[in-house]
Amino acid sequence: MTYTTYEHGGIYDKNFKIKYDFSVNVNPLGMPEKVRRDITENISLLEKYPNMSDCALLAKLSAYHNLPEEYFVLGNGASEIITLLSQAIIPRGAMIPVPTFSGYRKALASRNCRVNEYVLKSEDNFRLTEDFLISVKRASTVDAIFICNPNNPTGALISRELVKKLADFCENFGIYLIIDECFMGFVPDEKKTSAVSLIKDHPHLIIIDAFTKLYCLPGLRLGYCICSNQRILSELNALKPEWNISSLALLAGEESISEIDYVKKSISFIETEKSFLIKELSALGFTVFDSDTNFILARLPLSLLTTSHSHLEGSSLTDRLAREHGILLRNCANFNGLDNSYFRIAVRNHDENIALIDALIKELHGNSLRADARKL
Repeated sequence: MTYTTYEHGGIYDKNFKIKYDFSVNVNPLGMPEKVRRDITENISLLEKYPNMSDCALLAKLSAYHNLPEEYFVLGNGASEIITLLSQAIIPRGAMIPVPTFSGYRKALASRNCRVNEYVLKSEDNFRLTEDFLISVKRASTVDAIFICNPNNPTGALISRELVKKLADFCENFGIYLIIDECFMGFVPDEKKTSAVSLIKDHPHLIIIDAFTKLYCLPGLRLGYCICSNQRILSELNALKPEWNISSLALLAGEESISEIDYVKKSISFIETEKSFLIKELSALGFTVFDSDTNFILARLPLSLLTTSHSHLEGSSLTDRLAREHGILLRNCANFNGLDNSYFRIAVRNHDENIALIDALIKELHGNSLRADARKL
């Protein structure tokens, strides 16, 4: 039985008995307890149509971001927003830095848009630099730019200064700049780093966010975009279905925004466990790239890339971890710009993180756990 590199995390051969899933990059603390209780206690809401005309969630989003309610459009997850945007903008040509989330290219391809890829460099820790802006200027036709900040699967954050330069450039030349900030909530200085403050003065700037990652609600499907461009807002509202958000999703969103302590606790917890994983993976010889969010991009040890270790090549290691240890990693072979020697590893709780390091030690070296891998 061979592991297949799936398009997204959380998908695997059901013959594998997965105990620990590091392939899905959601909050390791799980959904907020109050949100869990509210969903359980209000299950009867599913017997009614969602009230989209008097939506308390829009009011809360407006207050949280200090922007008018009409700037927000709700979607059935960020994926629906991405699809709707490709239909509203209908770009002839787009620029995307890679590796990144495959959904942008998929949505653009459905509109017959020509996609130019800008390949991020490992020596830059896969961070976007000003060279990207130079490439955009040189491109023959670019109507839209899609970037993920922090980026998936690299975890790299784009500097606020570069985002501002990109937004200014795009505004001057009528290029739509779509920034996916679904992982921005894990950044300690989110308000200072996010591009939301640029929205009012940049009608060609569109920001996407979701409740999926930070609040661990992938199954409820709740996302949104922020934009000050009235034409785009009208198009999006016209394109989306009448009831694209469920009643329980609306409720969960309303409650999640108020979970300030939960977010602070999550950021602190993730930073501690991420440091542990980086330290242990580095000790095992993995190349670990800087991450500003809740997951890590790592590459197989150099010694395995320069010698013949066919049984420990990327896809084989992923397969063995799933089959022998019940541990699922996200092999990055199907991300443009990466290969099967790269892995995206979500930060989980400490016991799970230890189990991963234990399994990697056994697969790479065949020896027992080091004592220091069992403690912070």
